[in-house]
Amino acid sequence: MKYSILYKILIITVTAAFIIINSACSPPIEIERTDYPLPEDVEITDASLGERGEIFILSEKSEPNSFNFLSIEDAYSREAISRIFDGLINYDAIEEKHIPGLAKSWEVSEDNKSYTFQLRRGVLWSDGEPFTADDVIFTFDAIFAKAPNPETGILEPRYPSRYIGQYTIAGEPIKYEKIDDYTIRLTTADIYAPFINDVGFVTIIPKHVLNESFKDGSLLKRWTTQTAIESPHEIVGTGPFSIYSYRPGERLVLKPNLHYWRADKSGQRLPYVSFLIYKYVADFNTQTVLFATGQTDAAGISATNVAWISESEKRFDFTIHDRGPDTGISFIWFNMHPGKNKDGENYLESHKLNWFREKKFRQAVSYGINRPGIVKAVYFGRAKPLSSIISPANKKWHNAHTKKYDYNPDKSKNLLQEAGFTYRNDGILADENGIPVEFELLVPDGSQRSSAISTTFMENMKAIGINVRLSYIDFGALIDRTGKTFAYDAAMMAFTGGGDPSGGKAMYRSDGFLHLWHPEQSEPATAWEARIDEIIDAQERTLDESKRIELIHEMQNIFSDQMPLIYLVTPNAYSGVKNKWNNIQVPPIGSILWNLDEIWTLKDNG
Repeated sequence: MKYSILYKILIITVTAAFIIINSACSPPIEIERTDYPLPEDVEITDASLGERGEIFILSEKSEPNSFNFLSIEDAYSREAISRIFDGLINYDAIEEKHIPGLAKSWEVSEDNKSYTFQLRRGVLWSDGEPFTADDVIFTFDAIFAKAPNPETGILEPRYPSRYIGQYTIAGEPIKYEKIDDYTIRLTTADIYAPFINDVGFVTIIPKHVLNESFKDGSLLKRWTTQTAIESPHEIVGTGPFSIYSYRPGERLVLKPNLHYWRADKSGQRLPYVSFLIYKYVADFNTQTVLFATGQTDAAGISATNVAWISESEKRFDFTIHDRGPDTGISFIWFNMHPGKNKDGENYLESHKLNWFREKKFRQAVSYGINRPGIVKAVYFGRAKPLSSIISPANKKWHNAHTKKYDYNPDKSKNLLQEAGFTYRNDGILADENGIPVEFELLVPDGSQRSSAISTTFMENMKAIGINVRLSYIDFGALIDRTGKTFAYDAAMMAFTGGGDPSGGKAMYRSDGFLHLWHPEQSEPATAWEARIDEIIDAQERTLDESKRIELIHEMQNIFSDQMPLIYLVTPNAYSGVKNKWNNIQVPPIGSILWNLDEIWTLKDNG
């Protein structure tokens, strides 16, 4: 195998580093579990009976930015939080349906606008305090709280987050009320088809811990990474785990929540594992090698690494599962924000803004990308060109008939000339004012795939007369420049996906904070963006699923024609997990560890 020498060197290096890390921070000792009484409304799992003990080890490239659900935007923080907190609704990834969470049941009114949730009785927070309707009401209070702007006096969100837009329906925030200690009612201004799906996004937080911070305005400063370092017990949840310790740059260790509300058929409280450890490593290659050499228990496997990792399946006793197309999307986009910074300077030079706003320019760039070459060279054939804002993995909602941009440099050049650009004698593309077309592309650092794809893109653009400068930056810095300072030309990124499209409306809608190319518009900047907004609103107001699908297909057609995001490729998704773990259920889409609280292995008494 041609990868053997390179990866043998890498394996030796990574293994040595891992031994050093482990010697510096050895795994925690086995903890004694106090078997507190199970709650009145305990949920009993159907999974096979297991036994407690052992440590489940994962590795991650990036660490959580916070443990406060209101202040996070990244997948790494969401992953950590998902193990510590719960929502009203959960999702069965195998059956692909919504199931009870902290709410044991719910009823929908005849007009399909009111939802009455019965909460589980007897559930306790990880600090032993009771969970009640007051916590749910407090959570929504935190989402929708407003305070006057000190300069203008206008009421603005006190704790800005994505959830404000997510739960503003037909132009009005949802109404929420406490019926009694274990009953709450949520009401929408209009019919909202994906409501049950969206309610599951909300992380319920404890009023008894955070109420004072809510009152004094410091809520977003609570539950930082510093809290996890110094006082992990202050981060209180209802999920299967709580924080044992956190060492930045090394590891996050989670221990069982002794008051968790799920148990197995014998009445034994879940989770089974004694500790869940996230090891933080330098890059994706290190993550991959750690799994391939048996030093972590599960990992997502890049299509580029499947071949050589498969050689170790028997030796380290793991299985690689082929999941089909990845649920995420990867893309490049241009900054089309017309605003100014605090010094009154344009975010973007006017000539570049004119380039990027031109649809034919964006289409020309898309035709100029050699996606089949990326599939072959980067993913060794285990990928396909992407042509929609919704991945083909999401079969229910994906539109397979959107406009395609097959590699065609000649068509790129023709479109650019139609848009008023010209070619100089040296082959360089220039605009109508003679300015050479060049821009900087921000690329997340630390991934060989990103490096290879961006290099291919740079070479492809050179072939059509465009000069691209690649800038590899930390992911956090990329988020800051593209979402806060808007000091950039173009960027490359990938978003996770799957499930109901309502989860993506922060990107789709013109007023969405993830409308990357021009976020949080006060009104749609273009006619096509206005139509997208209409589509999102219309598909939310109908309970006819076929009509919703039809509308979402139209939305995908518009995005693929306008090209605000220039799609790249969809690799196949692979997940690896050690064979010693029981109750592993591989879902059609989503995390292979969706039921981590049920996973167990025979205890090693050696």
